[in-house]
Amino acid sequence: MDVLKKRNLFLAVTLLLIVVIVAVSAFILAQGPRESSVEVLAHNEDGTMLVNDFNDGQMTIPYYNISTNTTLPQDFHEESNGTITYEGGESLLGINVSSQSGAIDWAQVKENGVDFALIRVGYRGYKRGQLVLDENFQTNIAGATEAGIPVGVYFYSKAVTDAEADEEAAFVLEQIRGYNVDYPIAFFWEYDYGDNGSLDQASRTIQCNGEQITGFIDAFCQKVEDAGFEASYYASKSMAYETLDLSRLTQYDLWYAEYRAAPSFYYQFGMWQYTREGTVPGISQQVPITLSFKDYANN
Repeated sequence: MDVLKKRNLFLAVTLLLIVVIVAVSAFILAQGPRESSVEVLAHNEDGTMLVNDFNDGQMTIPYYNISTNTTLPQDFHEESNGTITYEGGESLLGINVSSQSGAIDWAQVKENGVDFALIRVGYRGYKRGQLVLDENFQTNIAGATEAGIPVGVYFYSKAVTDAEADEEAAFVLEQIRGYNVDYPIAFFWEYDYGDNGSLDQASRTIQCNGEQITGFIDAFCQKVEDAGFEASYYASKSMAYETLDLSRLTQYDLWYAEYRAAPSFYYQFGMWQYTREGTVPGISQQVPITLSFKDYANN
């Protein structure tokens, strides 16, 4: 009898699990595809919103009366080679490269479907603050241009004042003189972290706050746009939500970084970097890969 009871209990539990799974599946199917990657659940009195983020679940984010992201998670698809495509509208495949990418066969890169390249012009030292030209910048921008790949550029900033951000923009504008730059000139600022994941106390940027960093972005991008170029700035989800004041940056396109199969960010962005470890024929090192939702070269 004990054996029979145990068997019946096992069968009952199994049947119950099947019923639950079927019910949950039916509920999900009834909901249909998501209408947004970030669904608003509530507006809070403190000026924030409670949202359901497709990738990260419920979270609280700042509310701004600015343009929002219209891409849908179901419109992104990962191909067998690891690249992600977007079927909800226009998108182009790009890479960002620096001297760390090594020697590049740009003709082969072009042949393998890369639509644009974002090339590092240089960087500012994270301790002493000196401006440094990327040693492969001229080779990379000339090689990509000769291969027929439209280019944008970026500067890896460690600015700690608006004046330094302005200086970095002037440096970039001088270096790109004589080249066709059709994609954005991007400002790339991030905190430095140690191996244990904590902020690097030796970095010159350690004391910078969100209001200041937003100002650095604005100073750099404004100088770029005054010179007649498209300006952009790089930010991850945490940087964009927790540090920056996006309402001050609406005239510049966000180059958004999130390493998932689809982006989930409430506000609008022009480009999405979805991996730092992409592989592209013609480049021996892994490279970051970005999707652009605008054809900047033909706009």
